[in-house]
Amino acid sequence: MYYIYHIPGKKIGVSRNLNNRVTVMQGYKTGEYEVLDQSDDIFYISKREIELQKSYGYKVDSTLYMNLFKSTENMVSSTEQTSTFPWPKHEMRQNLLSKMGYTWSTPHGDFTVDASTIDWLCNNCYKSQFDKDKCYVYNKALSEHTNTSHLKWDDEVSHQLQTEENHFELIRLWSRNRCFY
Repeated sequence: MYYIYHIPGKKIGVSRNLNNRVTVMQGYKTGEYEVLDQSDDIFYISKREIELQKSYGYKVDSTLYMNLFKSTENMVSSTEQTSTFPWPKHEMRQNLLSKMGYTWSTPHGDFTVDASTIDWLCNNCYKSQFDKDKCYVYNKALSEHTNTSHLKWDDEVSHQLQTEENHFELIRLWSRNRCFY
């Protein structure tokens, strides 16, 4: 059974286990939230959650509930503030390396897992307070990183081109900036 729950003034969400999701993970006790709808039809519940989020004036999820569990397609769960990864901090690098090229969207822009973002993500992720087996990063900070990391590359390459014609050094620079070297 799928339940659409409402935490007044905060959010509307879906869970199969209200006690674990809302009480244990989010810290709300019975009486501090309400069940708005329930069904065993995941398609219905996914559409209904969006309808209710709109009608109550909450932020509307960018991904339907039924699509959250497709293996890599929705590896990252993002909100306006954060992007959450489905593994603990100490497993971040190995999991990201296997997801090279994966892209996700946030209000601060689209991000892609590549060598330069892997290093930043690993160095700037935090353990989730709601689930010890997840970690997250702040989207605005990631956006700042991705918007400025190419500038460093461009400045260094421009300087290299002006001072010497050493193609091997340019390759090394390119590799260092992508954590291959």
